[in-house]
Amino acid sequence: MGGKVNEEFKSARSYRTGIIDDNAYITINWKLLVQLGILISSLTFAWIDIQGRIQKLETEVLEAHNEIRNLMAKHQLEESAQLEELETKLKFYEKELNINPLSWRKRKKNK
Repeated sequence: MGGKVNEEFKSARSYRTGIIDDNAYITINWKLLVQLGILISSLTFAWIDIQGRIQKLETEVLEAHNEIRNLMAKHQLEESAQLEELETKLKFYEKELNINPLSWRKRKKNK
């Protein structure tokens, strides 16, 4: 180990050069590039899948909302028809079955 104590051990990681020329080696980590490509493609696929699901849910919600509106309109029509029928029955029973004893005399006079 010689007499130089302060000499640093230079490896490929710590080697610096101010000038990049034709003889410089540039290392590419292929494993990292493949993993990044897989990550980016899987994230893209997941994004597209999520967007498709969101659009599908939006259309289903709109269809459900329209169906609810139609059912509410149908029930309101049925309810108004039933209410009119009940009102006519109530008027009939009020006329025929009067339990007010004071109005019995008036009824007898009118006949």
